[in-house]
Amino acid sequence: MRIPPLLAMAMTGALVACQSGSKTTPDPKLSANVPATSALTTIHGRATYLERIKMPPGADLVVQLVDNQLADTPQAVIASVRLDDVAGPPYEFTLPFDATKLRAGGMYGLHANLHGPDGELWFITDTRVPVTPGSSDVVEFRMVRVPGEGEAQPAASSPWEEAKARGIVFRGVGNEPGWFVEVGQGNAPTMRATLDYGERKVEVTGATPLSSTYGYGGKTADGALVVLRIKRETCSDGMSDERYPASAELKVGEQAYRGCGQFLQE
Repeated sequence: MRIPPLLAMAMTGALVACQSGSKTTPDPKLSANVPATSALTTIHGRATYLERIKMPPGADLVVQLVDNQLADTPQAVIASVRLDDVAGPPYEFTLPFDATKLRAGGMYGLHANLHGPDGELWFITDTRVPVTPGSSDVVEFRMVRVPGEGEAQPAASSPWEEAKARGIVFRGVGNEPGWFVEVGQGNAPTMRATLDYGERKVEVTGATPLSSTYGYGGKTADGALVVLRIKRETCSDGMSDERYPASAELKVGEQAYRGCGQFLQE
């Protein structure tokens, strides 16, 4: 997800990343979320990855605080921060946010992406990292490598574009409880779903296309039946004005999840 060039955001005090040689830059598009009031609080975290790769000079890391119940809509991002000119992990960050933007009973997570100096997407969080805003705990998470090292890839502007860059064929999302599913490429693709605001994850390897409608089915390693049915029709997620070209129903065992989605490789 490529964030456009950032402007300075009025704040009391500069946000400084603990990463040596890097600095933290607030996202100007979310400057309204960072007022100079007592409602301003912070999340402290540490991002890393397993690969033995040192980022070239000019790389940047962007971390966002996301409302999981708004499922990838523009309204989902509550606050964002960028670390400029990062090298090797771990990347320690401080993310300020306006506590008045939080909803009672809300579920929240962190989303991060790491770009090279030319805008190429290198690492991302493949699922949202659960977080409790206001907690003093340091949130630690690991990012995964985007396939195609050394290949020019389009700058991603949303989780949908990031999924497309990773070769995902179909992505579906839903609310109450928050969930999303991604289907990979091939005649027998891998299907992964994150359910119940990130509390449960399921994976089907070698999913089979359904014969009666668009969709896929298969079983997890522990034998749970997973079926994804897709209809090409205009769909609204019910919590925002965002509209999608498809509706989706995901069944995991006896539990059904309904939402919207999009074919990403057409």
